Amino acid sequence: MKGLTIKLLLLNLMICSGVYAQSTSATLIKKVEGFSHPESVVFNEDKNEYYISNMADREDGDGFISRVSSEGEILELKWIDGLKDPKGLLIKDDKVYVTNNTELVEISIANSKILRRIQVEGSKSLNDITVDAVGNIFISDSGKSAIYLMPGDSVNMMIPEDKKGKIIEYLDSTRLEYVNGLYAQNDHLYAAAWGENNNGNFLKIDMDTREITKISKEGIGNLDGIQPVGEEAFYLSDWASGKIYLAGKNGDLKEVLTSEKSAGDIFFDAEKNQLVLPMNHQNAVWWYQLN
Repeated sequence: MKGLTIKLLLLNLMICSGVYAQSTSATLIKKVEGFSHPESVVFNEDKNEYYISNMADREDGDGFISRVSSEGEILELKWIDGLKDPKGLLIKDDKVYVTNNTELVEISIANSKILRRIQVEGSKSLNDITVDAVGNIFISDSGKSAIYLMPGDSVNMMIPEDKKGKIIEYLDSTRLEYVNGLYAQNDHLYAAAWGENNNGNFLKIDMDTREITKISKEGIGNLDGIQPVGEEAFYLSDWASGKIYLAGKNGDLKEVLTSEKSAGDIFFDAEKNQLVLPMNHQNAVWWYQLN
């Protein structure tokens, strides 16, 4: 019993301190097929299941979200349907939020139904979605090289009355390099940029000043997904090459694995030390065990 307790404490310490950031190789352990151009993966710890967005053929109404068990079994292929080009996923307050072309869709997990659709005025192609510590939701727009903000309830009084409950433009700049992946951590947004050609960078944005800083030392690729590894590093996916990188906040970059072209908005399972890759062109989701 004492030995088990020590092991659990060590495991928790590893997760919290970011020791998994040392994982720079991985083994493919599972391929699950049957999806339709999957783009993003998120895990519901309460339900012990994944939600996976499927872009399908990008026609109006053919996109959907799948429910998948923690072991990779498809529980409900079209858990939520009637979407158009769904991409980024976020779980917040017993709801799933998904970016859906030029709108944000709010879904009740308990009732398995769409609660509302919020149009994002001026947007072109909404992509990833993240939430900060006080409930502000940030959304990347890869088509416009912009970021939008849906203010949390605690800050609604800080915005004009006619903007309450709406999604507003937060930052619009070519320096965002057609931002794709987005993750809020402490006082910054960290971004995986698609780039204009094949040279997207790893970026950070100060939430208060909105200053954009290039972290990577040179362009990396058509970056898509971004997932934190402790406090000092992130896993980044390069859609064009299928490579997954470990990127430090100091600019260091290490290749972890190479899958195939079209690796999208990845998910990092810190407890299992696994990476889950939605493979858009392959209509599949791949699981990798980090070594």
